Amino acid sequence: MEYTKTETVIHVFEKTMNKYIATEKKPLDYGVGCLLYRAEIHTIDAIGGHAQINITGLSNYLGVTKSAVSQMIDKLVKKGMVNKQVLSKSDTEVALSLTDNGKQVYAGHAAHHKEFYHAIDQILATVPEEDIKVFCEIMNKLDSLLCDD
Repeated sequence: MEYTKTETVIHVFEKTMNKYIATEKKPLDYGVGCLLYRAEIHTIDAIGGHAQINITGLSNYLGVTKSAVSQMIDKLVKKGMVNKQVLSKSDTEVALSLTDNGKQVYAGHAAHHKEFYHAIDQILATVPEEDIKVFCEIMNKLDSLLCDD
């Protein structure tokens, strides 16, 4: 069966996105013997990059509700990745920081990204700049067709 240009592009796009989504759903160990999911590692990354951030600040940074952040923080405290320090007598204001394990995971995540980006850099080094520009233009146009829920 011969595919049209549109069918070919959609097939390649869907295949790549399906693999990306599957990869993102898979928990990883970033060096401390504890499997962490994408939302957990990105929460750790946000805390590691913003010293003494609080629940509200983290909620705003991640773009999720304070309730979702609180639940995630409770999980990460139980996993020994995050410390909560109460800042007021009312127990409502807390500063978040990483434990030693959390700091190790934060560094392991950065190393993981560096390795992944290096592999992408090696691929892109073989592609002419004009082709990269065209690819980005096509992806931006496809992006404009998709919902922004």
